[in-house]
Amino acid sequence: MTGSVERRPANGKNEASGTNAKGRRAAIIETVRQQGAASVADLASRFSVTHQTIRRDLRELEEAGLLQKGFGAAFAAPGVAQFGHDLRRGTLAGVKRQLVRTLGEFLTPGATVFVGLGTTFDTLYEVVASHPGLLIATPNLSVASSCALQTDATVYIYGGYVRNNDSAILTMANDEARKRFKFDVALIGASAIDDEGTVLEYDPLEVGLVRDVLTQSRKVVLVAHDGKFGQRAPHVVTSLADVDVLVTNKDPAPGLRNPDILRGVRVVLSEPSGALAEDASQPG
Repeated sequence: MTGSVERRPANGKNEASGTNAKGRRAAIIETVRQQGAASVADLASRFSVTHQTIRRDLRELEEAGLLQKGFGAAFAAPGVAQFGHDLRRGTLAGVKRQLVRTLGEFLTPGATVFVGLGTTFDTLYEVVASHPGLLIATPNLSVASSCALQTDATVYIYGGYVRNNDSAILTMANDEARKRFKFDVALIGASAIDDEGTVLEYDPLEVGLVRDVLTQSRKVVLVAHDGKFGQRAPHVVTSLADVDVLVTNKDPAPGLRNPDILRGVRVVLSEPSGALAEDASQPG
């Protein structure tokens, strides 16, 4: 008889891990949500079980809609927030507000503006209020609500599923509304930006809409605080080289493997005082 034999103690615990299947699977979900992805080999080593055991765990978790199983790895499931909205909203709130304050110069009267997902944009209504006649299209329920109630902007909301424990609307790939607008400016965020300058997201359902919007926008402004840099997530949105403006709170160049990727990108730094400093070393 060939093949591996998995030994299970009578108490239901697997091998030497000291963790029963239910507890192990909960820990796998938490690991994948925090990291965006995890390999079968790493998970097997962590829990001291066989690759076969982990593959079975991943299969059952995928069937339950709790993650996605790929070749040799697991990824965060679409439609599940990496971190809850309330937790993210309270994180670096002051820094996010400073970043948003810099966006006024990109909002011209009567402009058509896309606003992406993320709690960074929760205070955008404060800036929009002083720029009359905007049309804002967004999958972000917080932005849609605050701008509709507290500004004179016309607000369009993309249809789709509302992500659990979040304010994000996840649109379907065949939604014709994705091609409805030509944007004067697209304001986008990111879950992570790696050392190669790749802009990344955890949820694949976020990616499609943003990619479509980028092709329909005259100017792309990426808003990301310094905590996003050097991080990883599984799904590619775009590259720093393909955005027009990067708004952040610290010089990103030291954290990039090749700082030349910022060549041609206008980098705008927000200051704690609310004043702005533009990195003059970057052309454009």
